[in-house]
Parts: sequence; structure tokens; C-alpha cells
Amino acid sequence: MNSAQGLLSPHDRPTAAWSTVAGRLGESTMGDVLRWGAGGSVNFAGGFPDERLFPMWHVQDALDDVLARHGSQALQYGSAQGAEWVREAVAGHLERRGVLTSPRTMLLTSGAQQAIDLVTRLYVDPGDVVVTTSPTYFAALELFEAAGAEIVTVPLDERGLDLDRLDAALGDPRAKVCYLITDHQNPTGISLPAEQRPLIADLMRRHACHLIEDDVFGDIAFEPPAPPIQRWAPDRVSYVTSFSKGLSPGLRTGVLAAPADVIGKALALRENTDVCPNTLAHAVAGELLRSGAYHRLLPRLCARYRTRRDALLASLERHLAGRAHWTTARGGFFTWVTLDTATDAEELLKAAARSGVVFLPGSRFRRGGEPEGVQPEGGKPDGGKRAELRLSCARLEPTEIEEGIGRLAGLV
Repeated sequence: MNSAQGLLSPHDRPTAAWSTVAGRLGESTMGDVLRWGAGGSVNFAGGFPDERLFPMWHVQDALDDVLARHGSQALQYGSAQGAEWVREAVAGHLERRGVLTSPRTMLLTSGAQQAIDLVTRLYVDPGDVVVTTSPTYFAALELFEAAGAEIVTVPLDERGLDLDRLDAALGDPRAKVCYLITDHQNPTGISLPAEQRPLIADLMRRHACHLIEDDVFGDIAFEPPAPPIQRWAPDRVSYVTSFSKGLSPGLRTGVLAAPADVIGKALALRENTDVCPNTLAHAVAGELLRSGAYHRLLPRLCARYRTRRDALLASLERHLAGRAHWTTARGGFFTWVTLDTATDAEELLKAAARSGVVFLPGSRFRRGGEPEGVQPEGGKPDGGKRAELRLSCARLEPTEIEEGIGRLAGLV
């Protein structure tokens, strides 16, 4: 039962038939993520930034500056595309990441998820194919399923994508959209190799396919990332990012940088849904970019998250060496753990939750009948169904990480 349906009494439920889209909606993994972690659990499940690291005073100063400089305009309805001065500040930031864009070819959205949704609605009809990696971000999979797409996956490991498999998948005439997370992928932490990126751009052109390039973790980097795929095919790529991880998810500042025709169509869709972005919140984010405060804050933030990643890797080595293998992310929040023996990850989660530890099972990031096991070099299959776990330590201190991994190891 969908969690929203559970809030309605039988007499309150609609008498008319659900739409086709509503009928496809099921339980949301995001709902589990929001619920877990209560009651003192060591929460490896959520992909949320640590609220203790939010730049509270900088946000307050930016808000004061916005109200002083822009007054009532910041509280009024605004352009559906986002205020031009904010887009200029965002464009400057994206240029530092290697994105080819301008204020004209950019749309500010309510988080990255809205940007992915807009592009999906522009391109995907029921029965079309969306090509993506296995595993990949669960909320994108749920969005594509709601659109009626058939999801075709290509294996991903620490060496990158199987480009021959990607070429074959894109060769299906129904394949209109490809979705890839370029850096510090959710859920594996893997970044696509620099040498693969121009080759992927070539495949998009050859197959006349549109790429949604998700780079929401690009700013949380522990070493300099490679340029995005968009740089080699700006006419074939909708580049999506947000400031939720490096600044604050509550500001809901997402970005869609795309060809002008995509932006034009997306504007028409956005005007029929939420009319315009949150002008005040986006102005605050724009001021933090314009003043340089955001870029001064990032190195400290990345250092804190790197310390937590290192603590997680050290705990895994102490408690699970020889019984599991895992990825080493170069940024972001996630580590992907694969047990070396056959285990049911959903059953392990139930036992772990009773012991005060939660994580997300790997099955939430895959679709139907796919082989399990992102294989870091040195990984060894055993022929059984191996448990896959997505662990996030973004909100945990090293002592909490050690306690949580110790509890989890006792159940394996």
C-alpha cells in the first residue's frame, strides 16, 4: 500500500479510477529513508548532508543582503527561469566545473529531482526506453517507471561503464533518454573515468539520444573531478545539479543546463506546475555564489566529509576484511559494500534495524533480474546472491561509524 493511501479512510478515497501514472506509483524508497534513523539508530541509510555543517551565519548574512539589495522583488513572483542575476552567478559556478552554459540556457528548479522530471516529461512516452546504469539512483528509477518507460541497464563497476553494452542499448530505436550520474555516484560512489566521458558523448550523438547527466555530488569532491560529459556534447546533454549537498537542501536550488530548445519546453512545463521557483531561497543561494562565500566554504566541507569517508573505510577494514569488499569514493557521501557470501540484504536489514543500525539494500537501486555485485578490483564472486549495501556516513561522526559497522559485522 502506498504510504499516502494509508492516510485516507475508506470513505475519503477517490471513487473515480486512478490515472495511468497514479496506478504505476508504489511504495517510495525515499519514504523509508525519511522514517529510518529515528529511535537512536546508527543511520547509514540517508543520503542527507549533515545539518550541523550548514553555513547558518552565511545564510543569514546573504538573506539580509538579498532583502537590502532586491527588496520586495525577492518576495514576489518571479521569472519561471529564475532571476537573471542568480542565473549569472550559477553560470559562473558551473563554468568552474567545466560546464558549457550561459544564463540563457539554464533553468533554476526546485532541486535536481524537478529538473530530471522535467526532461523526462519532455522526452519519454509510455513504452520508450530509458538507458541507465545498474545500480543507479532509486528516485530516478521510480520517476522513469511512473512515466511508463522500459528501463534498460548497463553494468557499472569501478572501471566505469561497459561501453559496448551501452552502445548496444542505445541502438534500440525506442531508446530516447540515457541517465548517468557522472561523479561520486549515488549509490556506489563511483565516478566515470575521464577517458570514457568523450566516448559517451560520441555515443549520444551517434544514436541521437538525449543524456540526462546528474552531477548533484560534483561539488563534494575529495580530489579534482574530470569535466562533465556535457562539455563534449552540449547539444545532446541536459546537465543537472543542485546546491542541496554543498549548501542546504532546504533552499531547493536545483539547476538544469540544457540546449535552448530544451529550456524553452521545460519553461512551458514549469509554468504549468509550480509557476516559478522559490525566488527568495534561490536569491540567497545566488548571493552566496556572487559573494564567493560558497566557494570559500566548500574546501572545509569536503575535508569534513572526507574524514568521515576515511573513518568508514577504516572501520570496514577492521570488521569486514576478508568477508566483504567495497568501493572507495573520490567524493560524495556513499560507499557500496558487497558481502562475499550469499546473504539476503532485506533480511539483514531487518536484523540490523533490531540492533540499531539501518542501511539501504542494493536491490532498491536495481531493476528486475539484474546480476548483483558491483565488483571493485579484487572482488570475488561465490555463485550465490550476495548482499549489497549502500552506506552513507555523511551525518555520522567517526565514533558512531565504528559502533555501527561493529554492530553490522556481528550480524554477517
